Amino acid sequence: MAINKEWHLRNKMPTNATIEQQYKWHFEHNKNCNCHPGYPKKLIEEMKKKGKN
Repeated sequence: MAINKEWHLRNKMPTNATIEQQYKWHFEHNKNCNCHPGYPKKLIEEMKKKGKN
């Protein structure tokens, strides 16, 4: 899988990110980088709990 190093350097995950911030970061990440496609399982579970699946 190819990493978009420039994107990663410009787009750091916020420290102590909320679930919404994590989701937004991963959404943008999936559009801009192929190093790890998809969303972490824990994030998916949390979004389902919030009704945002």
